Amino acid sequence: MSDKLSSAFEKIQNELELSGYLKEVCLHIVEKTFTKNVLEEILTNNGVNESIAKVDLIHLIFEYIKIALQDNVLTISEKEDIKLLKLWFGIQPGDFYFHNNYNIENIITDQLTRIYQDNFITEEEALFKVDLQEIFDLSFDQMNDYSKTEASLSIQQGADPKDLDVFFSQKEYFKLKPSST
Repeated sequence: MSDKLSSAFEKIQNELELSGYLKEVCLHIVEKTFTKNVLEEILTNNGVNESIAKVDLIHLIFEYIKIALQDNVLTISEKEDIKLLKLWFGIQPGDFYFHNNYNIENIITDQLTRIYQDNFITEEEALFKVDLQEIFDLSFDQMNDYSKTEASLSIQQGADPKDLDVFFSQKEYFKLKPSST
């Protein structure tokens, strides 16, 4: 567990109004004493159903992701911390999308708006998009759908689609292209 994870959870604990059991979860992460067994003990002692807790725990991961993305970069350490949180909290692929699609959409839209603003996606930005896709357990198609909105704006501003790290079907592409008369 990284120091960044610990300090981020201290910030989460101090800035958010959390229920008692979530405060305990945060405290154990801050103190670097958290394990899956500790989580089970916290849930049992507080009489919290695991399926109810899953939604709350996903919210905690989102809070960590927001902190990690403040510098618009996901480091290897941050990605590993997110994987660790998902493992500890029993988050399976699809859980983020099912339980919190709205937050995923907001975070990804903010990040894509930023990287598409110059109408060109660098290799580093393309890899960052893959990182976003990975941390939220999205399929290629799901991430591509998010990218299409921003890429469409870039194309309308004259960007070359080959520079945008996005896939449009032929039909979609020709709907975007301004017709020359």
